[in-house]
Amino acid sequence: MSIANPENSVTSWIQAVRVGDEDSARLLWDRYFVSLMRIARSRMGTLPRATYDEEDAAISTFRVLCRRLQEGGYPKLSDRTELWHLMLTVIMRKISHRVQYESAEKRGGLFSQSSRLDESMIPCPDSSRIALEYKMLLAKLNDCNLEKVAVLKLDGNTNEEIALKINRTRRTVQRMLDLIREILREDFESPMDIT
Repeated sequence: MSIANPENSVTSWIQAVRVGDEDSARLLWDRYFVSLMRIARSRMGTLPRATYDEEDAAISTFRVLCRRLQEGGYPKLSDRTELWHLMLTVIMRKISHRVQYESAEKRGGLFSQSSRLDESMIPCPDSSRIALEYKMLLAKLNDCNLEKVAVLKLDGNTNEEIALKINRTRRTVQRMLDLIREILREDFESPMDIT
């Protein structure tokens, strides 16, 4: 039986998941799964999908989130914005670890085929710190139009959807995204220190 309140707010679902409410976890899943898959698909690039794809990344991210909430993790997590930032951080770290895994395996590096990434390697970040880093990255863009495009992309919108929302062409959106990537390249090439 669900203990989530009748308003169906993400905040109440988060609190209900903390005490093991599966209905609330399912509601969060329904709300965020497709967006997580879109983000994963856009960040995975040319990674081989035979053994690990965007669906695996989204499922694993959601499983980590629910388990950590039930274990008392993320005590300051309180609303949908913080939840989304947290899920973005977790999924991007998972994809980053997968890229490292694939690269090391091709080079005959430290990871063997039989090794698996351990989800416990992902630190429990403080949600207020995630929000601060998110805001700092957006501020580096120094342009409200670029910020809007970045937020829309992180929310899982396709280039076509963004173009419609900001009344620009898809090609213009692509150029803006390329510029955003160039501006933020240094931040994404070095691992984020979220502890």
